[in-house]
Amino acid sequence: MKKYIGLFMLILAVGCADLERYPLNSIGAPQFWATSDDAILGVNGVYNVLAHNHMYREFMKHSDAIADNAYSQYSFNYYLEISEGRGFDASSVWPSNIWKKSYEGIVRANEVILNVPDIDMDETLKNRIIGEAKFLRALFYFHLTNLYQDVPLVTAEQTIEESLVPRDSKAVVLDQILEDLNAAVSVLPVTYGTAETGRATQGAAWALMARVHLYNENYAEALSAADQVTELGYELLETEDFASMFLPSLENNSSESIFEVQFLGNTGSSGVGSSFNSSSGAVPAFGAGSYHPIQEFVDFFEEGDIRKDATVLQDGQDFAGITFSGVRTPTGFAVIKGVIPDEMVTGDGDANFVVLRYAEVLLTIAEAENELNGPTATAYEAVNKIRTRAGLENLPEGLSQDELRVAIKRERRVELAFEGHHYFDLLRYGGEDLKAAMESVQSVPSHERVYDEKLLLWPVPQAEININPNLLPQNPNW
Repeated sequence: MKKYIGLFMLILAVGCADLERYPLNSIGAPQFWATSDDAILGVNGVYNVLAHNHMYREFMKHSDAIADNAYSQYSFNYYLEISEGRGFDASSVWPSNIWKKSYEGIVRANEVILNVPDIDMDETLKNRIIGEAKFLRALFYFHLTNLYQDVPLVTAEQTIEESLVPRDSKAVVLDQILEDLNAAVSVLPVTYGTAETGRATQGAAWALMARVHLYNENYAEALSAADQVTELGYELLETEDFASMFLPSLENNSSESIFEVQFLGNTGSSGVGSSFNSSSGAVPAFGAGSYHPIQEFVDFFEEGDIRKDATVLQDGQDFAGITFSGVRTPTGFAVIKGVIPDEMVTGDGDANFVVLRYAEVLLTIAEAENELNGPTATAYEAVNKIRTRAGLENLPEGLSQDELRVAIKRERRVELAFEGHHYFDLLRYGGEDLKAAMESVQSVPSHERVYDEKLLLWPVPQAEININPNLLPQNPNW
């Protein structure tokens, strides 16, 4: 399915996408939504948005450079702008682009959900496609609520006049997210045939539901959803397979990986391959690299943790047959998680982005159980499975609830590094954690991170407010 979904991504990337060839209120729309092929192409157009630079191709992986895992040395990509807390405002690039791409995905999902029911086609396939679209719509709205909190909830096609709506409360949007995910789990298959691998499964919907509940402190519901994932038979890969889980050799692995954004590699068309190699700087042929692990993150790993060498390349280590020199980077380190060890892959690669995997689900179980019931055997067992796979000893017995909370945060930071989690974790943990994380970064010369409470919520893009003043009031302090 990587090639199958990727083919539709390529079709959508190299020309005018069918889903964008008419206005939403145009008479041309019904001419497209006529066959099962249209339905498949339509839902693949929603997946396509995930592969954009401002989604999983660039932002999610690079967001660790906003947090305290890495440093982005270039101001043109704006991670430096955000991490330093200076010059970042409602007119900045990232608030605008993530808002736009999220709503592009939502509009495409809405078109599938609204138009596919009227197509004369196999009912099982029809319901599955609608379920996929609802899963994806939930994912896009989840990103929006994490960054902006209150956002317009759009579930129908709109004219330009109808689109000038105010923001809905985060609670209302979350209700829709959960409604979509509950609908998705009822129709999505547990697995697909080989030709369809890469599509959202029932496990993906349950795993995203667990994440949504955890982020919003609905701990009992997070546990329940996570348990559903466990019952589907997911399990951790072996220690020796950890690094390969993020490479083409083990992509779409059914044991631990639950949902991945599919990338095609160097096809000659921009945006259908992953940028992990070209932004790593792990070998000279890759270029200088646009983000790099920092000393504080490297020091955060415990002695003997296998995840360290699977995530970070250090001075004198070999990668792709070349000895890495730390002087080539501003921090002395390079990211290698998800980076294909081939010096010929200097541009787009075909390594997928792992969005949901079972290790995260275990950490959700540990965190939710600890918040509900304290340091129980269930919480210990979940986090210790992660540590055992990493080559570490179990956590010491007798930890308090707060001590276990700190230990779980530590495991999330090292286990899920450069997978689009840590920055969002700091946002949900709150001001004290984000402030401590920003101020802990001392190892990069001439780089100072300045915390401001307003950074806990991104500003609504000023360009969107100019079009639609009903989006006011702006988020606090912006």
